Amino acid sequence: MNDLAMNLETNDLDIVNGDLYLATGSDGIAQDLQQTLQFWLGEWFLDTTFGIPFKQQILIKNPNIDIVQADIINAAAGVSGVTQILDVSFNYSNTNRTFSVSMVAQTSNGQSVEVQAQITLPVNATIEGTVYP
Repeated sequence: MNDLAMNLETNDLDIVNGDLYLATGSDGIAQDLQQTLQFWLGEWFLDTTFGIPFKQQILIKNPNIDIVQADIINAAAGVSGVTQILDVSFNYSNTNRTFSVSMVAQTSNGQSVEVQAQITLPVNATIEGTVYP
């Protein structure tokens, strides 16, 4: 899959010498994987069933970590070009209600990619019509 390349640290378009370029091969798969790990359930108005249930199951008081891990791994395994999840680590802070995941995945071209995603409650943002303070 070809897509405009993004800087995986800032989630902004990656511009080199004033030009955009395409993320292909393992870079494209890593980008798709990271975007999938950061996509909130209900975030996209055209398909509110797509995404990970951060608000519903993860960034809540006393989440079931086993369900959270299964949701994350299932979402990652469904990314086009990902053939196997090699390693995954989770970090959840109940105090701050933050969640981070680091993942290493095997791609269809035989290479390994590593991605990281940090999830926090949005400030003054609306997801599924719910405003967070």
